[in-house]
Amino acid sequence: MTLQTSPSPQPAASAARLLRRVGFFVLAATPLLSVATRRGFVIAVPFGAVLLILATLIESENKEPWQGFGRMVLSLCGMAGLFVLLWAGLSLVWTPFKSEAMARLANLAGLALLVMATVASLPVHSRANNLHLLVIGFAAALLLANGLLLWPLREHDAVVDQMVTERLPLFAAVLVFPCLGWLVSRQRMIGAVMLLAASSSFLMLQEAYAALFSLTLGLVIYGLTLWRAIWGRWLSAAMTIGLLVLAPALPFLLRPLTKWAFGATDLNVDALRVWGRLVQREPLRLITGHGFDVTARAKAAGLIEPMAPRGLLFELWYDLGLLGVVGVAMVLMMVIRASSRAAPVLAPGILATLMASFSLTVLGQVALQSWWVTLIGLVVVMWFAIEQGQYRTTRPRSVSTTFR
Repeated sequence: MTLQTSPSPQPAASAARLLRRVGFFVLAATPLLSVATRRGFVIAVPFGAVLLILATLIESENKEPWQGFGRMVLSLCGMAGLFVLLWAGLSLVWTPFKSEAMARLANLAGLALLVMATVASLPVHSRANNLHLLVIGFAAALLLANGLLLWPLREHDAVVDQMVTERLPLFAAVLVFPCLGWLVSRQRMIGAVMLLAASSSFLMLQEAYAALFSLTLGLVIYGLTLWRAIWGRWLSAAMTIGLLVLAPALPFLLRPLTKWAFGATDLNVDALRVWGRLVQREPLRLITGHGFDVTARAKAAGLIEPMAPRGLLFELWYDLGLLGVVGVAMVLMMVIRASSRAAPVLAPGILATLMASFSLTVLGQVALQSWWVTLIGLVVVMWFAIEQGQYRTTRPRSVSTTFR
C-alpha cells in the first residue's frame, strides 16, 4: 500500500507569490517613508511596481504581462494618455526651457509606462492579505504623523517638518479613498470610519485647509454616487472636464465677482487680471500652448508676471493649449466611464479619489513634482488591485479592458 501525497507547488509559482507579497509590502510602506524621507517615496514605489511585474513574468513564463500591456496601450484611455505625452514632446520644439522640460517629460513618460505595465501584470484575483497591507501602511503613516504633531520627537528636524506639513496632508486627502473603498467592500465599516477620522483629525491639526477641502469634496462625491451613481458621474464630469474646457473664460467671468467680494487690491483679482491679459494678448497660443512645463520657469525668468495664477487650469492651458486640454479631458472621461464598469461598491471611492486629486491640482497645491505623479501612479495601481480583489462568482474581465 502506497501513500498518495499532494504535489508540491511549482518553484516558479512559489517565487512569484513571494515576490508579489514583497512588492505589495514595499508599496504599503511608502506612506511611512513619505513621513521621514524626502526621496524614499519616489524610489520605493517604482521598486515595488517592478517586483509585481517580475512576479507575473515568472508566473506566466514572460508572456501575459506584455500582452496585457499592449491591450492597455491600445485602450481609449491609454491612447489618450499617449496623445498627451506625444503632444507634450512635440511642444518641446517651441519651449524656451528645453533641457529641463525634456528631463521632466522623460520621467513622466517612464512612470506612466511603468504604471500601465504594473496594472497589466496584476493577477486576475488579488489576495486579500496583500491589499490589507496597503491599508495598514497608510494607517500607520497617519498614526505616526499625528504623533509627530502632538508629541514632536525632534524640534528642529527640517526634513520631517516638511514631509508632515507639506506632503503628508495631500497623501492623507488622496490615499484615504482607495483604503476606504477596500474596507467598505470587505464590510469593515468600523475600520473605515476610524481611518477617515484619523485622516480628518490630521488635516485639522495640521490646519491644511486646502487638503481638508479636497477631502470634504471627495466625501460629497462619494455620498452622492452612493445615493445616485449617475448623478455622481455627471457632477464629476462637470467639475473636471467642464472646468478644464471653460478655463480661459474664467478670468473674465470671475474677476468682477472676485473684485466685488474681496476688493480691487486682492491677490486673486490680480491673478485673474494677469490671466485675462495673457488670453487677450496671445489668442493663438490657446491652441498650441507655450511648451511643456514652462509656467514655473517663465515666472522665475520674468517672462510672465509672478502674480499669475497657480494650478492646473492655468498651467495646462498655458503650457499645452487646447490640444493638451482635449487629451487630458479624454483621460478624465475614461476614468469616469470606468467607474461605472467597476464593482458598484467601489465606484463612489473611484470618483471621490478623482475629485480630491483634481481639486488639489486646481487649487495650486501641487504641480508636476515627481512625488505627486508617483502618488497618482500608486493610487491607480491600488484601485486596479482592489477591483481585482472583489468577490465574484464569474471570472472577471482583464484589467486592460476596463477603459475600453
